[in-house]
Amino acid sequence: MPDVLERWFPPSLGPGPERWLFLLVSLSVALGPISIAASQALFFSAVLGFVWERRRGRISAQPWPAVGWPLLIFFLWTVAAALASPDARLGLTIVKKFGLFLILFMAPRLLRGKGRTIWCYGAVFCAAAASALAGIGQYVANPQRDLLNRITGFTGGWMTFSGLQMLALVMLAGYTLTYGIRRWWVPALGLVLVASLCLSFTRNAWLGAAAGVTVVFALRRPRALLGVLAVVAGLVLTAPRQVGDRLRAAWNVEDATTRGRLELFSTSLRLIRDHPWFGVGPKTVNTEALRYRGTREFPDWLYQHMHNNFLQIAAERGLPGLALWIWFMLQLAREALGVLRSVRAGLEPDRDALVAASSALGAETALVVSGLFEYNFGDSEVLTLFLFIMAAPRAFSVRAKYPCS
Repeated sequence: MPDVLERWFPPSLGPGPERWLFLLVSLSVALGPISIAASQALFFSAVLGFVWERRRGRISAQPWPAVGWPLLIFFLWTVAAALASPDARLGLTIVKKFGLFLILFMAPRLLRGKGRTIWCYGAVFCAAAASALAGIGQYVANPQRDLLNRITGFTGGWMTFSGLQMLALVMLAGYTLTYGIRRWWVPALGLVLVASLCLSFTRNAWLGAAAGVTVVFALRRPRALLGVLAVVAGLVLTAPRQVGDRLRAAWNVEDATTRGRLELFSTSLRLIRDHPWFGVGPKTVNTEALRYRGTREFPDWLYQHMHNNFLQIAAERGLPGLALWIWFMLQLAREALGVLRSVRAGLEPDRDALVAASSALGAETALVVSGLFEYNFGDSEVLTLFLFIMAAPRAFSVRAKYPCS
């Protein structure tokens, strides 16, 4: 391979099958904002290659991670909920999405080496920048957009677009607080990400990004929080009129979108009350919810999901399924916090661990906060990037030596 390409790879990544597996996983994550088809094709190839190399003994066996237990039980409960649903065949198709969770087992092994995590972050930043510029271009071409015709970048929908930009912005915050803003592309990327988020007019992503970036700063530079709040206030004051209108509409119960969310909230509570154990099954909420609607004011498509991670998972898989999901999410946060504490204790000298751990905790905060108003855990592109961010801290070997408890 030419020397120029050799210098392009992380220094810890030598030639061989592991390099190609690393590239497949990295590019499958990075291409989420560009093409979901390419992303999933690369990820499927990475899974096959990883299994093949593991069987040949070229990749050493890894201990079963602590996060594997809540994930496994959550998966089994999901299957049970699907079997108990009115349409078991449809419900069981959710099993395919669990293939994405394999990144939690693959990425820590492939990212273990100096410079690899940051290399992947760079790939995500490039794709996020391209998608952001495409979205901004869409707005410039047609600034008179309504809420059903928002910018999407290269993705298939504005919720996916804004969710990906939200996570990329949190990653950039973690990177910037470690490596600074001296490189010209850091402030430029921050500017286009913020601009694309604002122009998406997607309030849940705004709240998630603000919460996620705040957590990153609180963990790394708590004294700078006032500056963060000042920047947010400045953005609100200088944003286009439509942004202010969207913010004010959130507090107006006469606003159609606000009334719609209140209707979904009450509908989901009625549905969960009648199906507390197994819910109505994955993939069937959109039809079963119509039986629990409180009004005929809204079209049927509004009930495609409950626009809330907690309510959607409880409606699909019952309250035990929701409890298992919360356990899984808490375990992800626990592992990231353990890595962060290990760095602070001097057990992990690689500052990339700081980037990975603080970004992971910020990303989970962003997903949970925005997920109060959108079912982003069910979005494949957003879920793929989120799982990668949460897997990255486990690439650092000291994680098991310094638990967060």
